[in-house]
Amino acid sequence: MAGRVTDETVFDAALAVIADQGYERATTRAIADAAGINEATLFRRFTSKQNLLRLAVRANFAGFALDLDAPSDDVEADLITILSYYTHLYETRGGVVMTLMREAKFSPEVAAVLTEPEKLLERVDEVVLHHQRRGALVTEPPRHTFFALVGPVMMRSIARRVDQRATQAPADPKAVVRRFLDGHRP
Repeated sequence: MAGRVTDETVFDAALAVIADQGYERATTRAIADAAGINEATLFRRFTSKQNLLRLAVRANFAGFALDLDAPSDDVEADLITILSYYTHLYETRGGVVMTLMREAKFSPEVAAVLTEPEKLLERVDEVVLHHQRRGALVTEPPRHTFFALVGPVMMRSIARRVDQRATQAPADPKAVVRRFLDGHRP
């Protein structure tokens, strides 16, 4: 007899199915099948598709190490920390990130789930503002800085979803940050 399917296995299955089919079209039956459990078990453990997504996103974010509680005075080190986090996120979960970002505009359920990742982005904004106040980065809206920083790794993730043959190596966060700083220092 097989052992109990772990929450992480169910979360991985849910995120993979949602990345492939979108949140609205991803059925709980398809998620349960991908996880190797029956649909009744899925509902018993997670109560709803939205709650399953919320828990999967929360667990996924907890699995990434991003210490932004106290920005340092080293802008390069802080940006490498941020970019390393997002590089790992896009390399492992880029499909579902893109799907959820697209669907949040039209789905209140998805938008509600994305409040936790938004809190993380607010912490990133504070790091950017810290370095702008110090004069280490040009002054612009913090999200503009963020998207300019993560744009190369985000675009790689998009390219891989469009062209499965894309095989370039993951971006080197240190190299990307150095290039970024060349154009974003005052």
